[in-house]
Amino acid sequence: MSQGIEQERQVPPKRQRMLDMIMVLGGLKEEAAIPLSKVNEEIATLKTELAPLTAEILAFPDKYLKAFLETLEKTQLVKEIEDESILTEAIENLEAAIAKDDSEVLRGILGLLQSAAKEAEPEDQGPQEIPDIQEIIKPLPGIIDAFETVVDEYETARKAQAEAASKQLENLADEYIKIETLVKDDPDAALSEMQKLGSKTRYGPFMRAVGQIKRAKKEGRVSEEQFTRLVRDNMLVEFRRGIIMFTLKNMGSKTALQLAELLKTSPEKIQQAIITMFHRNDIEVVGLEGDAPILARVLSAVPETTLVVKKVVQQLRSILKSIEGETADIVKNSLERLNGILERLQILGEYDETKLADNAKILRDIADKSTEALLSVRATGDTEKLRLLISAGLEAFARFRLKITLEKGENLVTGANVYGEQLDPETYKRIMDSYLENEVERGTILLLIREHGAMTVEELAEKTDIPPSRILQHVLRMKRDELLTIAGEKHGYVLYDVPRTPNEAEVTIQTISNLAKDLVMAKEELETLVEELEAKDIGRLVNALEAFSKAREKMLKTTVGDTVIAKDVLDSVEEKIKTALAMAYRTRARIPSTRPKVTIDDLMEVDVPTVMEEYQDMMGYAPLLGFGTIEWDRSKCLGCKSCELSCPEDAIFLRPIIDVESFFEFTDDALAKLPSNKALFYRTVRSLAVQKPVEKIVLDRDAPGFGTIEVDLWLCVACRTCVRRCPGPEEGALELDLHWSLPDVVKHFTEA
Repeated sequence: MSQGIEQERQVPPKRQRMLDMIMVLGGLKEEAAIPLSKVNEEIATLKTELAPLTAEILAFPDKYLKAFLETLEKTQLVKEIEDESILTEAIENLEAAIAKDDSEVLRGILGLLQSAAKEAEPEDQGPQEIPDIQEIIKPLPGIIDAFETVVDEYETARKAQAEAASKQLENLADEYIKIETLVKDDPDAALSEMQKLGSKTRYGPFMRAVGQIKRAKKEGRVSEEQFTRLVRDNMLVEFRRGIIMFTLKNMGSKTALQLAELLKTSPEKIQQAIITMFHRNDIEVVGLEGDAPILARVLSAVPETTLVVKKVVQQLRSILKSIEGETADIVKNSLERLNGILERLQILGEYDETKLADNAKILRDIADKSTEALLSVRATGDTEKLRLLISAGLEAFARFRLKITLEKGENLVTGANVYGEQLDPETYKRIMDSYLENEVERGTILLLIREHGAMTVEELAEKTDIPPSRILQHVLRMKRDELLTIAGEKHGYVLYDVPRTPNEAEVTIQTISNLAKDLVMAKEELETLVEELEAKDIGRLVNALEAFSKAREKMLKTTVGDTVIAKDVLDSVEEKIKTALAMAYRTRARIPSTRPKVTIDDLMEVDVPTVMEEYQDMMGYAPLLGFGTIEWDRSKCLGCKSCELSCPEDAIFLRPIIDVESFFEFTDDALAKLPSNKALFYRTVRSLAVQKPVEKIVLDRDAPGFGTIEVDLWLCVACRTCVRRCPGPEEGALELDLHWSLPDVVKHFTEA
């Protein structure tokens, strides 16, 4: 029947495959449909092959955790955990694991963590002696010595970088002088030369302006006279700004006079250029050289070490007011030196923080402990609240917003704004009282979370006596300002935490407690499956074995003191897990198309979803609903190849063909949903193009992030794996369009 239809009618490949499948299902054509006896034989073989492997695979987690427990007891690793929330989470994971597998080793690890948690709980020890602040301050000069040594190295390296860039800068300055002359005679040529050199400065506003002016001239929106004036008056200045940014990036912070000398131009022209750069937030003043401001690039993010030094300087100023004698002399001298370091770091701008990280932590600890020592009158009730209030005030002040408001706010009352308006003193007082109260309350919240770990709104309200509604307003604002993060839930309430960087001990405990919980479930699954394995359980078996494999890989990367725990155990079980996984994969590959033989009449009046549900266990991974059309929305595509890598039939590909014309068809809404870098690329291409492209670009090799999706409909089985795996915006860039009905197809071929 099949051959007759093929001769009489030209059947499309997709329909031909559908026909062949129907013939096999209806028993009208012999094909490699796997009989039940063969399936049972494959499953029996797999169970036999797995038997000698599963015993060791199941035993390896307990062996590893036993060695881990011994390591914890020897190293006292749990005492290094500073984040209470990590300790709490680890305890919860182990309790969940013990609920399924009440083993002695799990209880041993849990006991150590519970003891550490109990020791971390504050005890009411009554009034305590105020710590000796002189002992706390004593290491400060040594830490500052180390800071100065590293900053010296940074400045030496920056000087070498500046010398290397000086030749390139000299060429840029010489070319600029030539362009100044050329622009009078040939503005087109001058603009082209500037555009070539612009690739070296990479100053965004200049590159965008070049594209806009060229496009405006080509489209006739500006006259020759206007074009000449724009190039002479605007583009020359923009190009000069680009050279200034190049200089500040490669040669460090400079004064306007130094920039004028390096660029071989007048200080007036430099002043003219940098005024706009201040408005654009390209540059800022980071210090003074005599009376001349020192200019530097505005960084996207200030280095953490610079912020630490700035905060410590503020804390030491407060501490200095409360001490005297020899200790005050040490703090005063240290403060002067730190001010110098801070100014040097600000002038450096960006630098490698790794060399300063350890000393910055010690510096911050000294300042914090000194502050606490001055506020360490232990008591309950009012004095404890007073201590928290003072600490909260310092916390708020350290974030600068309060400091700036207090310093600048008075100008709102004493002087008029640009519209001649003046703020009423009573209104100002009311605003400041409210603002001060808000900032101090937020400082209190930060302190409590930093000391006690992640907390809910309810817990914060209980500890601060602030109404829960105000607490919620504060935490939402602080989350928006990235001062707080969401750390999960507790009894249905959101947990808020400060951003934390876990130490080695915290990472280790967190990783192993998570793995202990996962492995207990994987063990239970594997033990059940190897006893009662059926064809439909192959996927679950693979998942269980993969859980062991992934856990082993993570354990191999988890170290204590640069030593891998129980490496011999992990090495000995490696081949057994790999072999078991390979066997499971191989068996699954041998029986993917197992399905019963049914008559065509059985399929005639049944809609597709019902067929899928009724026969899904017998069909394996390949659904009866085997055909459809993959629709691709290129405006949502990230070019990540997730679809190609995940396709079980190798039916979809990302070809290195870029359809540039389509970039101009993407809507603003579509671009807004893309990652910022990709959207910026599309917008940049559209703004730089002088005319809309009409040809595709065929690349010699793959270009991650870009390309054209192609689907081989002959191979595609409409499994929707590519649709589910696509990480594109909203529901992804792929969609399966099922534009046919199985009963209609069956009827079509049987009536032919």
